[in-house]
Amino acid sequence: MKKLIASTLAAAAIGFTGIASAETWSPTGTVSLENFGGLINVRQTVSLDCSLSGSAALNGDSAQVSNLTLTGNLFLCGLVRFNEQPYNLEATGPGTVALQNVRVDALSASCFGDLEGTFDQATGIITFMNASIPSDPVGGPSCFINGRVSTTAAASYTFP
Repeated sequence: MKKLIASTLAAAAIGFTGIASAETWSPTGTVSLENFGGLINVRQTVSLDCSLSGSAALNGDSAQVSNLTLTGNLFLCGLVRFNEQPYNLEATGPGTVALQNVRVDALSASCFGDLEGTFDQATGIITFMNASIPSDPVGGPSCFINGRVSTTAAASYTFP
C-alpha cells in the first residue's frame, strides 16, 4: 500500500511539473525584436545607450531569441556581443519572462545567466528594469540592461 501511495504521489508531481512549465506562445513564426520608445541602456563598467535588434522564433510551446545585436554610440555598442545564441525565452509567470543562459561579452569582462523582465501581453513589449546578468567568472562586475523591447507582430503567451 505504501508503494502504491508513493508511486501515485510521484506520478502526480511529475504531471504537475509538466503542466506548470507549459506556456503557449503566439503567433507562430518569426517576430522581430527592437528597442521601443527610446534606446536600450547597457552597463557594466561603462554605460552605453544603444539600439537593439533581433528576432524570436515562436512555435507554440517554445520561443527562441536569436540575432541579438547592439548598434549606435559610435562603435562602442557593437563591441558588446550576445554570444552562444539562440536563447530560450521562458514565461516565468503571468507577466514575467526570462531569456535563459545569456552570454554577453562586454567591453571589459563577460557575463552569463538569465535576463529577467516584465512582459505586457497586450502590446508584446518586454521591459528590463535594471535587469542583471552575473559576471562570468564570478567576482567581476555584473551586466545591467534597462529599456523596452517590442515584438512585431506583438507576441503573447498563455501561462498555466
